[in-house]
Amino acid sequence: MRKAILILGLIFMLIVLVQSWLVGIGGTMFNDRLLSLGGVIGRLVGILFGAGAAFVLAKPLIAMFIFLAGGLLGVIFGLFTGYYDMILWGGISLVLGAGSYFARDTAEKMTVPEEKIREVSQF
Repeated sequence: MRKAILILGLIFMLIVLVQSWLVGIGGTMFNDRLLSLGGVIGRLVGILFGAGAAFVLAKPLIAMFIFLAGGLLGVIFGLFTGYYDMILWGGISLVLGAGSYFARDTAEKMTVPEEKIREVSQF
């Protein structure tokens, strides 16, 4: 599950970065400051997607908090800047954060405690 979150995080990072870059250009071109701000926040959310994907294999709990931060930024600024796709990206980030949380639980359950080795000797 952690590998799937890694792949999805990287794919969404690329999509969000390209889309928010274009939104920022459009906001600047049409002199819409809120839309330009939405583009900047979108790029930050894209970077958080990448950072969460980077941490998901080694430290899924840290990845969960990074995805949570990206999700909250996406939803809050998506509502107020006019870049409504950011609500979708924030929701996806929250879902990936929940997946990171459950991946952490399954990784801890899959570890097998070491057994003591008994030596059988006839001497």
